[in-house]
Amino acid sequence: MKRIVFALLMLAAGLASADDLGNAEKALRAKEYDKALPIYTKLANAGNAEAQFRLGEMYWYGDGTAVDMAKSQTWLQKAADSGHNGAKETLAILQKREQRAADLAYWTSAYKGDDLVSGKYACPMPKIPAVSKTNAEIKAVSESIAAWETCYNDFVAGVNQLPPANKRIPADVLQLMSPREAEQAIAHVDDATVNVVTRRQNEALSFTSERDAWHKSTNEFVLEANTQTEKRKAADKAMLLDDQRRMDEMRKSDNSQIGKGGK
Repeated sequence: MKRIVFALLMLAAGLASADDLGNAEKALRAKEYDKALPIYTKLANAGNAEAQFRLGEMYWYGDGTAVDMAKSQTWLQKAADSGHNGAKETLAILQKREQRAADLAYWTSAYKGDDLVSGKYACPMPKIPAVSKTNAEIKAVSESIAAWETCYNDFVAGVNQLPPANKRIPADVLQLMSPREAEQAIAHVDDATVNVVTRRQNEALSFTSERDAWHKSTNEFVLEANTQTEKRKAADKAMLLDDQRRMDEMRKSDNSQIGKGGK
């Protein structure tokens, strides 16, 4: 009789456990994490592998609790030791996370948009003098200005064609992130991109100001230099004409003297 009673009690406990697990899964699907977490915790402590797996996931994702990778790994390991395949697969991902820790940190916090300001997008700011006074310098500065403008236009076109942040993060790295890490990484990439674009826009404003000032001062210098050149040419021409007039007068005077001597 005692054995039968014991067996009935065990059956009742199993049914209660199954009901609790179903309720926890229902709450989890509804994102009612405050209801799911205590049920999974109770069942996990009782040795239920499925509850241990789900509890490990909740600590990883931060569902209803703070993200705690150490607790996540502990519960996943318990579930895996009980033969839970999902826990084993998730633990394999955790091992890859350790191997790719530097990549995870880079995309969640260290990325600065270096790919947007290197290579063909480097666009070093040209040195624009206050004024250029020789044809050689004017040509060199004009070429450096044109090169920067081309580079900047390429940068703008490249930024406009950028895929969304989640597509710029390597897929194999993104797969190793928890949902919150993925959100953090995407937001960080977006912020870094905005910072790069803002910095480049400020550079463009500074460049435009220096370029326009150079154009103005150099054009004024060239105009004044050309004016002075024309004045010198006019003066030289007047001098030549004056010399020619004096020579003509001298020739006329000489001819007149020669004519008088003949008489």
